[in-house]
Amino acid sequence: MRSFVSYFGLAILSLQLVKAADIEYAVVAFPQAQQSVTVMIAGQAYPLSPSAEHPNLFKGIAPSGDQYAYALGDVTETPRTQAQGIASTGNEFFNRTQTLFNVPSLPQAYHPIYHPLMSNMNRSNEVATIIMNTNATGLGEILKNPLGDYEYTEVYNMTYISHGEIFSFSMAGIKNSGKSTKEFAKQSYKLKLNEFLQTGDKQLLFGRSVVKLRAHETDPTFVREKLMLDLLAASGAASLEGSFVRLFINGEAFGIYLMIDDATDNFINNVLRAGNQKFQYTGPTYKGNAMTPEVEGNLVYTDDLPASYNDTIYEVADEGNYKKTFNKTTEKDPLIQFIRDLSLINPATAIDEASKGNIEKLVHPQHTMIHLAWSYLSGSWDGIWHQASNYYLTLETSSNIWTLISYDFDETFGTGAPRYMSTTPYSNFSRPDSKRPLVEAFINSPYYRAEFEQVLTTLVKRVFKSSVILPRLEAWTQMLRQEVEWDLTITPKSPGILTQWTLWNFDNNMKFTDGESMGVAEWVETRSTSLQALLNITDVDDLPVLGPYMSQSTWDPNNYEKEPVNKNDVKAAEATESGAGRIASSVTLVLLVCIIQLFL
Repeated sequence: MRSFVSYFGLAILSLQLVKAADIEYAVVAFPQAQQSVTVMIAGQAYPLSPSAEHPNLFKGIAPSGDQYAYALGDVTETPRTQAQGIASTGNEFFNRTQTLFNVPSLPQAYHPIYHPLMSNMNRSNEVATIIMNTNATGLGEILKNPLGDYEYTEVYNMTYISHGEIFSFSMAGIKNSGKSTKEFAKQSYKLKLNEFLQTGDKQLLFGRSVVKLRAHETDPTFVREKLMLDLLAASGAASLEGSFVRLFINGEAFGIYLMIDDATDNFINNVLRAGNQKFQYTGPTYKGNAMTPEVEGNLVYTDDLPASYNDTIYEVADEGNYKKTFNKTTEKDPLIQFIRDLSLINPATAIDEASKGNIEKLVHPQHTMIHLAWSYLSGSWDGIWHQASNYYLTLETSSNIWTLISYDFDETFGTGAPRYMSTTPYSNFSRPDSKRPLVEAFINSPYYRAEFEQVLTTLVKRVFKSSVILPRLEAWTQMLRQEVEWDLTITPKSPGILTQWTLWNFDNNMKFTDGESMGVAEWVETRSTSLQALLNITDVDDLPVLGPYMSQSTWDPNNYEKEPVNKNDVKAAEATESGAGRIASSVTLVLLVCIIQLFL
């Protein structure tokens, strides 16, 4: 008995020692004046110090505890619950009750058609933090007059901090981005790494050289675009990726943003070539826009004249491997060739597998139909289908196959769309009296119409239904609520449109109609059930099981090939070339004078 008591006592003591074991605490905080940063455990304050990674990331060792709270001076946040058996809290953010959230994953409808580079660019269960110091004068000019046209202003240093990762950069560039978004008081931004790097190795963030920070001032839920990006990925489509971040510039809070991709050959190689930046057949990428119903990127063939294809609606987003050969006269030639070839497609003749026509010689049919399906399902009224806008077309020059990638999804799932659109049949989704040759190549073909309806059926049964989407929305509501509450307290940095919605609008519009915007969950339920009635299906997943998928490439921040930069050599070469040109011109002039004198 005595032995049992002894062992029992030792066990209790051991548990107490384990419980009291020290762990590392880490929090991003912005103390003012002489405020200290501490972690409070069982009423005791333990000091935290600026870390080597960033002066606003405070770290320290303290005992573990069931609950703990960070404090700035006398201001103590709401206590947090500590996970059991951890050695570190990971990187947290002051005045947030939780860092990582249980966001349900989306079922995979199709495996990736192209092999993407896997990375944490597409994180969905936390909000990271970006802290940067910039040229205050240059940034101030942009913020003061956001409608102006600006070059990048220098970012001296920048640090990205998530729960488990920290990446630092220097000599990047930032400017505001977008078109109509520049009219808002909260600006969106484009961040270009290595923009001011003169010599050294290029640095990448999750394999990216350029990212955008989207403010989402038209979406009170903040989640519409992120939801679309995740749904496209779950459907096997090549897509932009994105994750939520808080932004601080020069010590000031700028708010919450969605960090997403931008169209560069770097991005194209990430989503289509598993991150192979040496792929030599990545051709030009074009951006399709719409200005009015009469001026839209509808891909309708007119003639072979570049002037017939307006620069504002057909824009070269990236030159790819045509960089050295493109000029203002030739830069639209590949796109015009595509539009001409598309005009020769007769959908009516594609009636079965044996006679499905030449569309597959232009684009990947399955991939294109997935993008078109989501444009319809989400009610993307300013997307490629309804408005002939907000899409990329990129060329692979060895096969001459084009890839469609749609983007810009803040106006989806009920925002800005009339209510009737949620029950509109796909055959009527185009804008009235419009031509959509790429869409029509599929839905006007007996063969491809059936294929398209099978895509819609698969998406509804696997992922586009309330039982899948609603739990994700509820998790994001919990994750983002404190972020949105904080964002709404931040004084806008620019003149422009001020959003009028509140935290109530954030909560309400996630599920229900708010003003003229249907709720996200409401849209999904209405569109999904109306489509089930149209196709005479249910949303029960009775499809064959999707087998395993093996990723070809995963981003390794410690082991990627860094491209060297030496802009000094480039400048020297340009100067030499310029000098040689001046010498040649001088020699030519002297010879010409001599010849003239011979005839005098």
